[in-house]
Amino acid sequence: MKFPRLFVLFVTIASVSISCSSDDSGDGGGDPGAALVGTWVLTEINISAAIDTNNDGSTTSNLLTEVDCLRDTLTLTADNNWSSSGVFPSFISPITGNLYNVSCSPVINRSGTWGFSGSSLFLSGDFLATFLFDGSRLTLPIGNELPGLQSLVYERQ
Repeated sequence: MKFPRLFVLFVTIASVSISCSSDDSGDGGGDPGAALVGTWVLTEINISAAIDTNNDGSTTSNLLTEVDCLRDTLTLTADNNWSSSGVFPSFISPITGNLYNVSCSPVINRSGTWGFSGSSLFLSGDFLATFLFDGSRLTLPIGNELPGLQSLVYERQ
């Protein structure tokens, strides 16, 4: 009677396989995108050259330290939806020397769906973007010319 022995062997192998699946929260298994769920706040708007827009005599390449109206909050939900509400630079123009004028956009609300693969977060919907996730920060590389935007960086709130 080989059939019952094969059946028992199959059930044993199946039981071991199921009990060793990656449903334990301590082994890093499960949905790798779950670490992204939550609220992320814009902490850097990096530009290609340090400038002084607030005329305080100090230059920086992070516009958030120079322009008070800039901000954004990005929310990623467990059902793979995202939304954001922010104010971004709409125009950067040189004045004289190393001084620049930065105009702020009106509040921009966006939404859509998101996906995650490897270390890349993909947004689709009102805004198409690919962010890089390093475990603690989301970075959107842009790379425009002087004094253009180089990247946006978000950190978990």
